[in-house]
Amino acid sequence: MKINRKWLLAMTAGLGILLIVYSLVRHFFGIGLSDGAEKYMMDGIIIAALGLFMYNRKLARDEKRAKEAAEAAEAARLAEPEQDLSEEDETLPHWERYQKTAAENGGSGEED
Repeated sequence: MKINRKWLLAMTAGLGILLIVYSLVRHFFGIGLSDGAEKYMMDGIIIAALGLFMYNRKLARDEKRAKEAAEAAEAARLAEPEQDLSEEDETLPHWERYQKTAAENGGSGEED
């Protein structure tokens, strides 16, 4: 399963909620870890959240590059000239050539 940006956001939010809930439990109920363990836990949560954030930015950058590449490919496809006619097509009258190319492109074959 590939991790998408929605899951990364949910995991980052979950880490934030974990941090808040632990702090509230420790404050109101006095239940908590030792000072050393608490320090390592908080550092681990912060480092994990930063890692998720950086991975999220990498995915966003990759998505942007893919979108730009797709747009460039589409622009290049639209900008390239029509394909050369084969020898067989050159002997056809122009209205039959149009019908053949329109049918290949998914058109109706009739001029507008």
